[in-house]
Amino acid sequence: MGRQPTSRDLARLAGVSQATVSRVLTNNPKVNAETRARVLRVLEEANYTPNALARAMKTGRTDTIGVFMTRVTSPFHAELLDEIGRVLSALGLHMILWNIEHDPEESVSKVIQQRLVDGFLLTSATYDSSLHTMAVESGTPTVLLHRGIDGLDCDQVVGDNWQGAYDAGRYLVEAGHTDIGLVTLTHTGNTSRDRDLGFRAALADAGVKIKPSNVVSVGVPHADGHAAAQKLLSRKKPPTAIYTVTDLLAFGILDGARALGVRVPDDVWVIGFDNTSLAAWEAFDLTSVSQPIHAIVETGVDLLRRRIEDPERPTEIITLPCPLVVRGSTGGR
Repeated sequence: MGRQPTSRDLARLAGVSQATVSRVLTNNPKVNAETRARVLRVLEEANYTPNALARAMKTGRTDTIGVFMTRVTSPFHAELLDEIGRVLSALGLHMILWNIEHDPEESVSKVIQQRLVDGFLLTSATYDSSLHTMAVESGTPTVLLHRGIDGLDCDQVVGDNWQGAYDAGRYLVEAGHTDIGLVTLTHTGNTSRDRDLGFRAALADAGVKIKPSNVVSVGVPHADGHAAAQKLLSRKKPPTAIYTVTDLLAFGILDGARALGVRVPDDVWVIGFDNTSLAAWEAFDLTSVSQPIHAIVETGVDLLRRRIEDPERPTEIITLPCPLVVRGSTGGR
């Protein structure tokens, strides 16, 4: 054939109906294995590529998922994005990524209302953003990953940030630390909030008070962690341990400590949160609370697919454990 074969052509070549060809193209389980194999063989021999637009018009599906993310260059978000792409690709789904960090709200609103995708994965929900509300109200199936929103009637998959932070605090107290620094975020999401509150709760339960002067609230970048280290560790009597709510800030603290000639872990212990792949590098050797990225993404994508199939199903909020991984920055080996 000198043209792209039609479903009628393919049906004739395979000796089946057009409806059967359509079922094979949409992975309908009603087609028996022998017929499916015959149709797939014809598709391969004909080098057939289904028209995505035509299929979307017929089925109402694009097989495409929209992902909203900020700070795509940060170690954690880069790993999260890579895992989302891997899981979607393995399922034969495509991804459209919107980096919303620099997009005005009206642009994001237009994207949401255009219904370009079958569903949304939101990875950066915060209380002061209307993105999650717009996505849910658009009627497009939506799942929040990594960051949740309390009280939002939407599927959510998050790590147990409070318990992970509590375990980090208990670990430091049980190791004998009482003069402890906390580097937290000025962020408005429940992820950073729970990582702060869980840590404080562990210290309070052990009767250890955090000095107000040992608490530093910063932004997201590595440079802010570096500045926090300069503030905490340049004192005459610096804290003997520092916990921070992200690995990226912890990397900044480690670099800031080195710049001051402060030895880790001999002079100060450092704990991060996320357990990104960089944390295991010898240059950092960072003790960190682990975010279960693989499980979060797989669970979230499964929830989204089920939501697409059944929009009326009950909302689920799934919380996954965040274990502490001990490395050299706290004397572990």
